[in-house]
Amino acid sequence: MGNQEKAAKGDTVLATSTRLFQGRVVGDAPDKKGESLLGSTPVVVLSAILGRTPTLEEYKVAVEGIDLTKFAPPKEIPGTTRSAHF
Repeated sequence: MGNQEKAAKGDTVLATSTRLFQGRVVGDAPDKKGESLLGSTPVVVLSAILGRTPTLEEYKVAVEGIDLTKFAPPKEIPGTTRSAHF
């Protein structure tokens, strides 16, 4: 969802953005208050795949073996890159 996008009034939105102040992403409907929930990237991705918030056990299985604390960007520009970020 881009910065200008909004969910339907009364929806519940799970996002990684910390800019979820009231009314920014979702508004209230006459019969239901809109909710903006903050989640980590793995939780949001898994929720999108499942179509619902994962259980703790589902989350643990999904992230098993992932250690983002050891991530490092490449030190050299890959020869096949088309990215402007190198």
